[in-house]
Amino acid sequence: MDEETVDIPITVVGLDGEVIALDDRTRALVQSVLPAAMNHLRIGEVIATGGVGSVRVAFDKSLQRRMALKTLQPGSYEYYLLVHAFIREAQVSGQLDHPNIAPIYELGRDPDGGIFFTMKLIEGRSLYSLIAGRPPRTPDQLQRRLDAFVKVCDGVAFAHSRGVLHCDIKTANVMVGAYGQVFVMDWGNALLLPPRAGAEDVWTHENLPPLRPEEADNIVWGTPEYMSPEQAQGRRKSLDERSDVFLLGGLLFELLTGRPLYQDPDPKRVLKMAQRGEVTPPDVVVGAAITFPPELVRICMKALALKPADRYPRVDDLIEDIKALLRGGGSFAVTSVAAGELVIREGEVGEAAYIVRAGTLQVFKKGGQGKVVLRELGPGDVFGETAIFAASPRTASVVALTDSELVVVTSKTIERELDAMQPWLAAFVRTLATRFGGVGSPENLA
Repeated sequence: MDEETVDIPITVVGLDGEVIALDDRTRALVQSVLPAAMNHLRIGEVIATGGVGSVRVAFDKSLQRRMALKTLQPGSYEYYLLVHAFIREAQVSGQLDHPNIAPIYELGRDPDGGIFFTMKLIEGRSLYSLIAGRPPRTPDQLQRRLDAFVKVCDGVAFAHSRGVLHCDIKTANVMVGAYGQVFVMDWGNALLLPPRAGAEDVWTHENLPPLRPEEADNIVWGTPEYMSPEQAQGRRKSLDERSDVFLLGGLLFELLTGRPLYQDPDPKRVLKMAQRGEVTPPDVVVGAAITFPPELVRICMKALALKPADRYPRVDDLIEDIKALLRGGGSFAVTSVAAGELVIREGEVGEAAYIVRAGTLQVFKKGGQGKVVLRELGPGDVFGETAIFAASPRTASVVALTDSELVVVTSKTIERELDAMQPWLAAFVRTLATRFGGVGSPENLA
């Protein structure tokens, strides 16, 4: 036997010297995966602790590397499910090689019989700690939160491509490094999807004894404050990628509002709220003091749809919409108009301008012999822009000739976009708007 390995104890020695004997089933589980204990690590101070496990700093004498070492609390060894989940977490996350998932280095046992796994030591803070229960107050804050959100989505999308659902996505399970690195942590509640044809070689697997039906079926796993309705109802077999999409929607909700989806002092009431899946839109939660881009609210609420069929089918689709928002245009609402519908009426006072995104419209004025057609509008054309600078009567009418989509631009959304600019550029644009806001012909300024 190698000098760095020792025989496995049949007991676990806790930090305070207490000795816990493993029952036959737990001992068989551990011995099937970890037949020998290791003695090449120097274990340091505790950096995080919880009811089930703790994380310590460790130094690998073989590789001369600092790392994080996660262990079970001594009392956790009395529960087979906790030991099973701990080993499974290491095996599952160890197969997910992605920049936004913390790498696992080793799964082993220490000389006292305790199970551990080592992973990248992340010097940073949790996303929960960073947002500190507060919504974003500036465009820069919102931008940083959305940048981190995209990285979380990237990690989760990769896991899905390997057949793994996280099932416990929340701000406390996301770590942000000192240099902007973002890591999705804590895969202990992960669910493995059935292998798909053509992906067997990359599909994540485990070699643990399966749980008994009463231990795996119709049991709620995760954090109720963030759960999808199907997860909160214990329908574990019905979960798929869209359940994680809901959790990502909950994460986005918290990044916008500073609070989780469901809040109540009574955990049972929280679970009931999650089972119903009733979500208040984030802009309603924060009130008038903070304004979010309408497109961002739409994205969040689509991810949080009650029915899985109404959510984004894949995380990649959610990422695409967020990235499109970050490229610009997310501050502006989009409205649909049917063929024959009047968009603006001559003589009425208006306060919005419109950009044609799809369809054909017609600009016309009243004339002595009836209506006088001024021009037709198509994708990319703008009309009604004088209303942005001052509420004034419309100089012409606009009607949809075909079913159309219009981007709605108001002075409020323009101001929000200007606030996000460099101050000197925003001042320059405001000056131009003031000087030239009244210039133009009726057919352009309807």
